[in-house]
Amino acid sequence: MNLSPQDVLLILFVIVCAVTDLKKRKIYNIATFPAIILGLGLNGIYNGFAGLKESALGVLVGFLMLYFFYLGGGIGAGDVKFLMGVGALKGTSFVFQGAICGILLSGIVVIFWMFFHGTLLKSLKNIIFPLFTSAMSGFKVSPLPKTKSPALPFGFYLATGILIYFFYIKFVV
Repeated sequence: MNLSPQDVLLILFVIVCAVTDLKKRKIYNIATFPAIILGLGLNGIYNGFAGLKESALGVLVGFLMLYFFYLGGGIGAGDVKFLMGVGALKGTSFVFQGAICGILLSGIVVIFWMFFHGTLLKSLKNIIFPLFTSAMSGFKVSPLPKTKSPALPFGFYLATGILIYFFYIKFVV
């Protein structure tokens, strides 16, 4: 297995963020900002301007994928910055596909959690109604209703999905 410095940094970054999100329900700036800066720098050093451009676009894709969920109150800012760090390290295609894996994993976990706690139908109503009213108002972002359900560590599941995707493309593809 041939790992680049960006690969090693990605693995360490994702594990640290997964652990802190699982234990403290927080992804810290002390992890995200250095990952963004190092990702931009390493990609610029190893791949020139094209690498720097790809890394910067990865930051933008990571930001755009989660920003509106953050505005709606569904996730925290640390989750957005985490995905920006992944984008800086690995670029646009990786951050998009890795995030999709993490989002799908978190969705599956949440559906099972809600089903076993008897809150699935009520939760679906709480999600569908704001989406409908948002669409009817010209897609103005409406905050999700506050519930008494415990917040699940989205960053942990996002990070797990990204690691699964990383090892899949390294060992299977």
